[in-house]
Amino acid sequence: MYTVTGRNTATTAGANQALWVLFNPHSTQIIKLVQWSMFSQSGNPASNWSCRLQRVSARGTPNNTVTPNSSNHSTLGVAPPSGALFDQGRHTFGEPTLLASSIDMDTRFIFGAFRSAGQVNEIPGGIDIPPGTGVAMIQVSAVASVAFDNTVSWLEDWI
Repeated sequence: MYTVTGRNTATTAGANQALWVLFNPHSTQIIKLVQWSMFSQSGNPASNWSCRLQRVSARGTPNNTVTPNSSNHSTLGVAPPSGALFDQGRHTFGEPTLLASSIDMDTRFIFGAFRSAGQVNEIPGGIDIPPGTGVAMIQVSAVASVAFDNTVSWLEDWI
């Protein structure tokens, strides 16, 4: 299993902006997202700020990217064979391309309006991320977010 952490910058007040993207650039390998967490660095601007998971077909241009290596492996074994990337928003010159087929458009994650509000979510069965695609956490409404510390865990060797 691989785990990586990063911090996004605050987003602007626009719907469907990505806070983070776990992207699989490999041409044949599938990866599986099994857990994510987010913790705010200051109070959110609105107590009803929410986000959701969304599939993407292109990365966009992130504020920063964390490139996992062997130190992100659970046994310090090898770098991710997929070359998985963990992009952090705010995306500066283009948002990721959202796919019409969502993971679950009705599932929203709501954060409290205070510092360190957060969630840790395990995903039973995981979410497969096919080659050349990703999973993004996007803000639902046109309300700017604060910066979050984000962590994702995924599998590359479950088959």
